[in-house]
Amino acid sequence: MRVVALISGGKDSCFSMMQCVAAGHDIVALANLYPVGEDELDSFMFQTVGHQGVQFISEAIGLPVYREPTFGKSKMQEKNYTPTDDDEVEDLYRLLKKVKDFQNIEAVLSGAISSDYQRIRVENVCSRLGLISLSYLWQRNQEDLYREMLECSVNAVIIKVAALGLESKHLGKSLFEMHSHLIKMKEKYGLNVCGEGGEYETFTLDCPLFLKSIVIDEYESIVHTKGDIAPVGYLNFKKIHLLNKNKAMDKLSLRERLQGTSIKAPFDYISDIICPKEKEDDPDHGTSGNGTADCEFVSNVSKKKPCEDDFSLLTSSNVSSVDEEYPDNPSWSENRCGWFYFGGITSKDQEAKSAIIEALGKLHNLVHEASIQILDIVSVTLYIKNMADYSMINEVYDLMFSKVNPPVRVCIECPLNVHIVLEALAYRDRSSARDGEIHRRHTMHVQSISNWAPANVGPYSQAVRIGDIILTAGQIPLVPGTMKILDSSIKDQCSLTLRHINRILEAMDYSTRLRDIVHGICFLTNASYIPEARKEWEIRTNNAIVDYIVVPALPRGASVEWCVWAHKDNSRFEYEETGRCVGNLNISLRRRWNYENNVSAIVCYLTNGLSDPTVNFVMETSETSIDLTAEELKKSFQYILFNLRKGSKSKNPACHLRVFYKADDSRVVQLILNALAYFSKENIVITIIPTMNLCNLNTFISVCGVRHE
Repeated sequence: MRVVALISGGKDSCFSMMQCVAAGHDIVALANLYPVGEDELDSFMFQTVGHQGVQFISEAIGLPVYREPTFGKSKMQEKNYTPTDDDEVEDLYRLLKKVKDFQNIEAVLSGAISSDYQRIRVENVCSRLGLISLSYLWQRNQEDLYREMLECSVNAVIIKVAALGLESKHLGKSLFEMHSHLIKMKEKYGLNVCGEGGEYETFTLDCPLFLKSIVIDEYESIVHTKGDIAPVGYLNFKKIHLLNKNKAMDKLSLRERLQGTSIKAPFDYISDIICPKEKEDDPDHGTSGNGTADCEFVSNVSKKKPCEDDFSLLTSSNVSSVDEEYPDNPSWSENRCGWFYFGGITSKDQEAKSAIIEALGKLHNLVHEASIQILDIVSVTLYIKNMADYSMINEVYDLMFSKVNPPVRVCIECPLNVHIVLEALAYRDRSSARDGEIHRRHTMHVQSISNWAPANVGPYSQAVRIGDIILTAGQIPLVPGTMKILDSSIKDQCSLTLRHINRILEAMDYSTRLRDIVHGICFLTNASYIPEARKEWEIRTNNAIVDYIVVPALPRGASVEWCVWAHKDNSRFEYEETGRCVGNLNISLRRRWNYENNVSAIVCYLTNGLSDPTVNFVMETSETSIDLTAEELKKSFQYILFNLRKGSKSKNPACHLRVFYKADDSRVVQLILNALAYFSKENIVITIIPTMNLCNLNTFISVCGVRHE
């Protein structure tokens, strides 16, 4: 992509340029906002100290720089920004619009590390201009990042100090000189090693992208607040000149200038999940994620494909959509604490776009009937007939859900005979029902491309938190820095996907990790992947209950997608396995619930005879015929609901059930419908979903249930 780099002159903006070039993008220009009236503005967004040297960075790197003035006013200080007159963000909009008009850019690069305030505003401007936000330093561990800068020969000096443990004597010192001191100040005072909290600012004198190095000949040291605990001091440049380096560099592209350095490309940041032997044994890998030839600094990635083995007969080509007409039974329920379940929503329209519009319209009507708003929806799951409709679905979906903090979303293809089935979860605070306890909604919607986790460029968020519950969007094995599917084994794809979830949970709450997941569903495109997925899950989580569902296709051609939710207090959750026999049915149920018993989840398998549904798929060798009745299924669902509701403080608690069944037996769906008719007056929402296969050959119905109170 053609990129403009936002630069302040500091180490972060220069190192982010190196990362951007390593990712294969073309930086065509630089952009900078300079202060008006004084050299150092107290800006919430931009570094202005050292602005006198920005033009020299432009000359040193050999790229044009576009500049606009700013007064550093932050009028709109709420987390979510809306365009506001005279705000410094509008100065950025004016600057980038100018660059776009002259340079035909596609993306904007920034050096944000952990500031949501800055990231959200850059993303807002990019969205308004139709540009992509790139932020390759986002959520990096600051000690690791600082060390990488030193290893990659970024020569920068401190030009402003404003934190406990930093003094005016530190002004002018290099990153190398300050490294050990900053580590000590982190341990002593909690200082951000990279200065991301505004503790200090830097100016870059040299880096591998520079054709010339910068020399500060004369400067003035200014101290704002003498005698304070953390005095603010900065350097004001008076005289600067450029020093020629190797003339042979003049003819090198930015990408060529990085050859021989230790800069990491996007694939290198997932190397911890790739087996070293696989990388060494793969001589054929020769292109990066963007299809261009790799330079020396781009590591190889295993080309080992997810194995099909002996289970190719179980893929989508062998199972058609269900024959029965899908039941059109939209419903909703609520509990006393403000949770709303919506499900059974579909459309029988023969044209895909019309069907999507109708289904979303039904959801809108149910939301209105429940006396809440679309903005109260926190999660949506889409089951679609054809993944080829994914782009069109996004266009229609985007019309309904705001681009600001939309709900999390999961999208999978199923063997349906309708175009779409959808379900949703909403929350509207009912504080009066819980003695004044308020659970406000917190949403994370990172749209910038980085090496942290996949950007959500679509109309959905990475995570939503309500009280102690964190819901995540469906995660697939995208390489974050390239937004391409990892081309490797199913083991690596599962590991990468789970790493995304771990990072998202941690970003939502610093104490929450994979081990705090209560319940999840792993969607896979081939039954042979289940054993590896189960292994990767079990070594990373703590008694989380999960179901494995085989479907025809997933977004972006992924082989795996995980849909999970976590609880901040997972250590207070109990776990049990129960079961019973009902006629010819064997019921195996796993349950998780917390100490207060206001959160409960189950995963239940229905199998024939005495077969064990918990063993690996590949260990089952034969499939028995289904011999059951609606009465047996009714008793099975009674048992499931009893366990899901066990210990609830409500008389008829709201629950949500997902009932997955194999689409290759047309008798099952009608039996399920007949059995569930018995529960029509219960406070439950049920979504029935056809699949290619379940956890093994002998499981013909799988039920996932949740109860939040």
